Amino acid sequence: MGVVVGRVLLVCFAFGALVQAVQAQEVDVGDLHERYLRLLQLSGDAPMRSFSNRPLIERDDLAPEDGDTGPWGLVRPQAIVGCEGCDLVIRPTSTGIRLFNNSHHPVNGLDGAVWQGKGLTTAIDFGASLEWRGLRLSFAPSLIWTQNSSFELAPVEVGGQSVFGYPWRPIDLPQRFGASSFSRLDAGQSEFRVSGFGMTGGFGTRNLWWGPGVRSGILMGNNAGGFPHAFLGTRGPRSIGIGTVEANWIWGSLAQSKYFDLPASSDDRYLTGLVVSFAPSFLHGLHVGFARVFYGWVPPDGVSVGDRFLVFQGIRKERLQSGGNPTGDDERDQIVSLFGRWVLPESGFEVYVEWVRNDHPLDFLDILLEPEHSQGYTLGLQKAVSLAGGRRLALQAELTHLEREATFQVRASPVYYAHHIVLQGYTHRGEVIGAGIGPGGIQQFVGVELYEPWGKAGALLQRRVTDNDAYYDWAADNGRPFDKHDVSIDLGVHGAYFAGDVELSGAFTYTRQLNRYFFGPKVDNFNVRLSLRWMPS
Repeated sequence: MGVVVGRVLLVCFAFGALVQAVQAQEVDVGDLHERYLRLLQLSGDAPMRSFSNRPLIERDDLAPEDGDTGPWGLVRPQAIVGCEGCDLVIRPTSTGIRLFNNSHHPVNGLDGAVWQGKGLTTAIDFGASLEWRGLRLSFAPSLIWTQNSSFELAPVEVGGQSVFGYPWRPIDLPQRFGASSFSRLDAGQSEFRVSGFGMTGGFGTRNLWWGPGVRSGILMGNNAGGFPHAFLGTRGPRSIGIGTVEANWIWGSLAQSKYFDLPASSDDRYLTGLVVSFAPSFLHGLHVGFARVFYGWVPPDGVSVGDRFLVFQGIRKERLQSGGNPTGDDERDQIVSLFGRWVLPESGFEVYVEWVRNDHPLDFLDILLEPEHSQGYTLGLQKAVSLAGGRRLALQAELTHLEREATFQVRASPVYYAHHIVLQGYTHRGEVIGAGIGPGGIQQFVGVELYEPWGKAGALLQRRVTDNDAYYDWAADNGRPFDKHDVSIDLGVHGAYFAGDVELSGAFTYTRQLNRYFFGPKVDNFNVRLSLRWMPS
């Protein structure tokens, strides 16, 4: 990893010496303004972007051409420290505090490095960015404290695993992070970046989101904290004549939690991934693309040069077959994604889909016979309605499905985010990097949001199924009950209010969980979130 970062850094400084001044406001993954920018696209009030390769680093380019940003004043100038005619600019990042509280048990949320245990959790965000010509250095850490109160744990069925570990299979996904409160300083959305000639590269720990989903990013999302990674890609959409392309290629490292006790060949894992999206000029509003991620243990002698280019490896297992490996299994795990998003501004409507596969096909015949093998998917849509006074209404629906398909009856079928060799799975510091519903999960969501000059208000209804793959194994060992799926029903409201440079936001979600741990009772959880953020302008 260090060699990769060093090479990228060398390229960055050489690159930066040639570029002209590039200073653009950016929008982090999960920011309230990110969702509003997407809504502006649906209304035809902002240029098209795929929203499948985030964070958005070209916020200025996304502003409506006529300067009308709607009720939120989205692209108001940020406060800077500099001088007229100078290339050097310092921008304070948004500073604030986030509070979370759960009454009964922990929940997964789109909150990055924060793990919401039972009781109170706090996160203090601060920092600043320094920009000089095409170089940008951002220091934006989070100081996190979690009360982590006790609650009933499921019995761990994996031999040798911690009592706090995941109950159903080997994966670094603790039920609870120890028996007491804890705190840590996370690097957060910190990053070094250099941009020029339509490209950008660097390294950092910012959260990434790949794919068009709003509630779930199957390959990359902000369910976990950002992991250290180097990157090289396009700076916004780049024209290739017949359309535009966005791309990002990363090399990173993953850390395990303190509560994964199974013996492993290595505690260190590496990750490499690529995402590319294409918008044809002859079909306005359409974006299609693919993404691919590999992760594995770091060998004793380090990651080889060839492994850094795994994303370009062929997709067929037959090339890996040998006398000692007749099935063509790979020591690393990989996920492939194909996605599309079509925005119809005339109708204020978008529809999107992501289809993923968690296992190499043996050959092309295998693809034809069982294309559903090891598949997962997200389907979603959103409708924007423009109201009087610049107000906007958004109606949303999304389904994500990561349960095994029926092919597991005749062939080995991997579980999403878990792996039989890389036992920690697709996790970073004990949280799934992709969709928060986790292994074998299903999520159905509907929501409504109203954007007003003073802020926003919204409501949601959601159904979540916890690890259906584990449920069917458990049911087979316990008399095959058909009515013991672990299902949670969420009903929530949320809102935000702007007072000058201050943003106050909050959410309340009531959850009724049926059959907790399959055998458990019905339980209720009340989740409260409050955030106070200062965004100097």
